[in-house]
Amino acid sequence: MDERYHDQARELTERRTAEAIQAVRNRPIEKPLDINGVRLCLDCRELMGAARLNANPQAVRCVECQTDHDRRGR
Repeated sequence: MDERYHDQARELTERRTAEAIQAVRNRPIEKPLDINGVRLCLDCRELMGAARLNANPQAVRCVECQTDHDRRGR
């Protein structure tokens, strides 16, 4: 009986993991806003700081906007 619950838990974990991976794959890819070689935040359109881009060269939002974006769960 314990083995059956173990198998059910494993199957549930595998299904949820597969669903989470598929959700990430289905998210649209956001492209950086680059105007004449200057990177701007997608949300506030302010200049992206050098420290932010050094820390994450693929960043498309400034730290403040990314924090808000993450809080909203988008």
